[in-house]
Amino acid sequence: MSATTDVRRFGYYMPKLGGSVDFVVHQAASADVLTEFHEICSVISNLQPIIFAFDIVERNFREVVDSIEDHRSQLNNLVTAHTGLISVDMSGFVLVAQRVSNFLSSAGAFLTQTEIQLESVHGKKSPELGMWNTKRNDMHAACFSYRFLYELRNFSQHRSLPLSSLNIAGERASENAPMLFKTRALILRDGLFGVGYDWNRSVEAEVRKQSPEFELQPLIAEYLHILRQLCLEAVQFQSARLVTCARYFDAVRRTLNIPMGAVPVIFIGKSSSKKIPPSRFEIIPIEQFKYLLREYDKLLNACETA
Repeated sequence: MSATTDVRRFGYYMPKLGGSVDFVVHQAASADVLTEFHEICSVISNLQPIIFAFDIVERNFREVVDSIEDHRSQLNNLVTAHTGLISVDMSGFVLVAQRVSNFLSSAGAFLTQTEIQLESVHGKKSPELGMWNTKRNDMHAACFSYRFLYELRNFSQHRSLPLSSLNIAGERASENAPMLFKTRALILRDGLFGVGYDWNRSVEAEVRKQSPEFELQPLIAEYLHILRQLCLEAVQFQSARLVTCARYFDAVRRTLNIPMGAVPVIFIGKSSSKKIPPSRFEIIPIEQFKYLLREYDKLLNACETA
């Protein structure tokens, strides 16, 4: 909320063809009404950093999966088993390595940013932050994929990921049939050691028990599910406030009689004419709130069906 003492009025505007707008400006809002408005709407700014950070993780995960599938498709679209094979293989290898690194970095950023946001909203010694960190630590202790990929993120900042050139395998259904390729992103276990990186000892011991080549994608998928649960936990601390905000925005729409397609706003200051709206306004964040609800619903469904 701006520090200015200019009068504020609820209303809306409706964009029209040609660049003009229809608008409605209501009576000036009292200080108490504005205080209530910003307090209720603060749930949006409380949750947006967490939701945004996890959305980036989700997008990077999809890009990892898509890059492996695209690589396989490119290989299968080659005219022969040899034409351009090496070039396509190396290009796909670099792309998958890039996207795995992006996923690992965004996962680490999500965990850090969520902890900081919970501390900012609820307090450093709050029950909410304590419960979230307990859940996080429990999941870390229970799941190899969490422990390994969290450490692999740190490794990838110092050394390149030891992927096994995507482990390409080609087969023919019959002697004259076209070659069909399969692609998997495998980690070369021994490539993780002896390169100057100081591994966490317990994680190193676990990794050394893995096969010489072990598949990365299932571990990433499991890690994503863990992060999804942690995101849901963080969002649910604000679930009661989300309900309050939903009811408040419903009341705003009814009270202001906002038509479909109109943009609800708080106009700031006065206009030079009754025929034009004030030039300054704050958009009432109903669309941002809808985005949060959609993401919350996706989290609930994904965690329930997994």
